[in-house]
This record gives sequence, C-alpha cells and structure tokens, in this order.
Amino acid sequence: MGCEEIQTNVKLDYIQDFEMIFSRMKIDRPREAAAYYVILVVDNPREFSDFLRVAEPLVNITRRPLEAGRASLLKNGIIAEVLFTSEEEEEKFGRESYLPVPPQVIWDDVKDDVKTVINEDTYNMVQRHVAEINKAYDENFKTYGIKIKRNGNVTLRYSDKWMIYMMLKNCLEKKKQLYLQVGGERLLDSPFLKYLEKFIELESKVKLIIDSKDNLDNAKKLLERYGDKLEIKYFPDETFGTMRNYILGKELAINGIKILNPKEDSEPVYVGTAYVDLENVETLKDTFEGLWKLAKPIQK
Repeated sequence: MGCEEIQTNVKLDYIQDFEMIFSRMKIDRPREAAAYYVILVVDNPREFSDFLRVAEPLVNITRRPLEAGRASLLKNGIIAEVLFTSEEEEEKFGRESYLPVPPQVIWDDVKDDVKTVINEDTYNMVQRHVAEINKAYDENFKTYGIKIKRNGNVTLRYSDKWMIYMMLKNCLEKKKQLYLQVGGERLLDSPFLKYLEKFIELESKVKLIIDSKDNLDNAKKLLERYGDKLEIKYFPDETFGTMRNYILGKELAINGIKILNPKEDSEPVYVGTAYVDLENVETLKDTFEGLWKLAKPIQK
C-alpha cells in the first residue's frame, strides 16, 4: 500500500536549489539532506513518517536515504537535535524534533560561490526561493529559531557550526551586545574567523573569552583591527574545562558543555540549554561577568 498524500507547501524547486547549495558546501548526501532540510523548514512535520510522505512522491527518497540526509545535516551543523527533559516538551516539539539554521544565513554564506556556477536568471530565482523558505522558517521557528518565545528553555545537541550560524542570525536581527566563551573551537581560525568578524562589524560590542594561548596571535590581530568594538581575555586550558557560554544581549543565552570525543577527526559535539526567560539570561550574564573579571586580558 502506498503512502497517503499529505498537504505540503514544499516545492521540488526548493529541494533542487538546496541540493545545489549543499553540494557547494560539500555536505554529504546533498540531495537527501536538501529534502529533509526543506521539508523541516517549510512544513515542520512532527513525525518522520510525514517527512517520508512528502519526500517519496517529490524526489523518490525512501526511509534510509532520508535518515542519512538528516544525519548529514546534524553532522554539518545545519540542524540541532532537541533533547527532551519532559513529556510537555515532547508534546510541544513532536518526536521529529530538530531545529534548523535559517535558510537566509546559509544563503548569505554560500551565495558568492553559487553565483560563479549559475547564470544570473537562475541565481535570482534561487534567491527568491530562499526568501520564500525563510518566511516559513520565521513562522515555524519563531523569533530566535528555537521554537519558543519569551518563557521556557530547550535543551539541544549541536555542533559548533550550528551555534555560529544561530549566533549570526540573532546578531543580524537584534544587534545587541554579544558575549562569547569558547574553548577549543576554531573560532579564531579559518573559516570560522569570518563569522566572528561579521559579528563585530554589526556594531555590536563583543566580549570573547578563549581558553588557550595558541590563538593569541590571531586574537591580537583582531584587537588591532576592531579594538574599539572587541575585548578578548583568556584562561589557561586546564582552568577553562569543557564549559561554554553564549549570551546575546539580554534576550537569548545558550549554556552548554563540550562532549569529549577521543576521535581527533570528529566534529565537536555539544549539549546545552537555550534560554529566553529574561531572569535566566541575566543569571548567565552575571556568571560570564564573574569569569570575565578572573580571566587574563590580551594586550594589543
């Protein structure tokens, strides 16, 4: 018996566009990843069976390939997994509970590269499609991209690239002071350095705590370039540990830890909780300020 038809707003063009985008980003299984990502953003189904009911007639993708596409998105920082802490959360999110990064941020990251391989008319069409998909994203995933508004929190498993994309999205929209506590990541190395520079250029005051002297040269170069908008301090490796904090102004905070992985070639994985309750955000900001006082300054 075939799958029943399901009402969907997903278009084949959307999936084909993101297959091309993910191919340029060198994401594994770009076709399957594109199908899962577009269905998640546009329709936001609650069950994997509903993803299948959309994917099979549109692009002839069955369960295992679609699961492989989902795994590729998680590995490459395009989605984060919601980790339920209560039955109420499962009811809110549904069992197929993943939070995607915004389509517009992905497009802004890759559009210059895409422009070199397609003609102008096709480029403009893809750009229009991304705007349409991004509108659905804003409707489905709310102000901060985590499906909750001013109250509550959500616990996630995510990669450093997901975090960077989400920080970029929120900084672009909110233009608030940004506090970052990062350790062991490649934020001061290519290609992540360009994202940090984007944050600083948004006229936001950035405070950054790093965990190693290894990145001091890059940090000093950033201070020379953006000294009036950027402050950087550091802790020794053994002091910093696995804790991470990300605070965006007074509106959003993510507090997490890095999961230690013995495989050096594996992508870093984190478990953290995103907060939008103002009291929780203020508490984490106070914690950051306490650490800031203890950290060692980096001189220009």
